[in-house]
Amino acid sequence: MILIISSSESDGHIAPVAAELSRRGEDFRIYDPATYPASSTVTIESARGGTKTLLSWDGTVLDLACVKSVWYRRPGELAISDRLTTEEGTWLRLECNHLLRSVWAGMCACWVSDPQAIRSASIKIPQLKLAADMGFTIPRFTVTNDVDSAREFISSCHEGVIVKVLTNPFIAYSDQWCRLYTHLLSTSDLDKIESVRFGPTFLQEFVQKAMDVRVTVIGEEVFSVGIESAEFKQAQIDFRRVEIYDLPHTVMALPEHLSSLCIELVRRLGLRFGAIDLILTPDGQYFFLEINPNGQWYWLELVTGVPLTRSLCNLLTNGLNARKGCR
Repeated sequence: MILIISSSESDGHIAPVAAELSRRGEDFRIYDPATYPASSTVTIESARGGTKTLLSWDGTVLDLACVKSVWYRRPGELAISDRLTTEEGTWLRLECNHLLRSVWAGMCACWVSDPQAIRSASIKIPQLKLAADMGFTIPRFTVTNDVDSAREFISSCHEGVIVKVLTNPFIAYSDQWCRLYTHLLSTSDLDKIESVRFGPTFLQEFVQKAMDVRVTVIGEEVFSVGIESAEFKQAQIDFRRVEIYDLPHTVMALPEHLSSLCIELVRRLGLRFGAIDLILTPDGQYFFLEINPNGQWYWLELVTGVPLTRSLCNLLTNGLNARKGCR
């Protein structure tokens, strides 16, 4: 049995994987924790030699001991009753999250990837340190709320400085959502340098690029796609500013040592999947920017035909036999 933990309605990655698993005749279920506790139940019972955990939703009752492989994609937010006070809802949300983390941690299965590993790997600074220690080349950076330190770093970067977020790129205002893109510091930004003191500011030395490179690691397989963003003004710093399908994509082969580094980075982070962002400079040098342990990938397959769905399904189905990842 393969369990997919995600929202099938809001995540376009679920349908192609489900279709491929169905084509192969694999037994799988899709569960979204956004139904818990409003319309799904979790029951844990003591049993000989341990516990028995039952997950029930939409007429399905699943004994999690039968699950040999799990794809942990992007689960929705918990469904906490609006009949509770704000204080009660806050408390109950913590209780529900604690229970679900206990359930996932107790499963002996092949995880793609383990939820705790995903959370740990998402922390930006340690992943950059690990990448540098392993031999990736990374741009110089500083994270600070000290205005003088920020000025000093900016002055030392003669080609320019970009500013980016550490975690969530969205700000929710009362009437709209605002997305914070990575951008090159301008003169008007420098006029507001005092705002650095409000909180951690992630500054990174600007590196001229020939193209962005998205590397998708699935198990022991590496798939690399070059995204030719340098020729598009709005996409030169952050290719997410333009319609991604308008940018030329090219399937490419990484140098062997770099491909091996990508696999090893994913392994050291305790993951079986990783979306790694590199940039390729005009002189042929690769710089590591970040790894997203649960990043987007299906658009790469739609644009280039690179077989990511097949690779992911191979990993999930092989986990049925190997039962790797038991903790």
